[in-house]
Amino acid sequence: MNTKGVRIFATIWTVFIASSCLLPSAIFKPFSFQGLFQFDKIIHLVLFFVFVQLWALNLKKEDQKNKIIILLIGIAYGAIIEYLQSAMKVGRSFEVDDMIANTIGCILGVVLLTITQNLLPLLKKYLPFRPKGN
Repeated sequence: MNTKGVRIFATIWTVFIASSCLLPSAIFKPFSFQGLFQFDKIIHLVLFFVFVQLWALNLKKEDQKNKIIILLIGIAYGAIIEYLQSAMKVGRSFEVDDMIANTIGCILGVVLLTITQNLLPLLKKYLPFRPKGN
């Protein structure tokens, strides 16, 4: 599989997480979603689930050691983002709940990676990073 395209999407997603999480909170409309979960936490979970999935798609199926490294990098990246939110003084704050949601997203990303890798051959004709000549 051509992983260059996956790396490009993974890099774009990494920058998207940093930029969206570090924007001043004043630009977002207040939203209350207290029925199931806080909407903010679901967003964090999804962001980091996709982060881990995109970076891990660069790996071979059997490469378990690097999956753990990507998991740890994802968790560390989430912690750094939370720290930067408090340090930048732009109306964002450090929240342990966000770090927990980030971590759960990373863990789910690694746990469900095998499913994604098994589905990828079925989906690759629709993905923009398919091998040249196909």
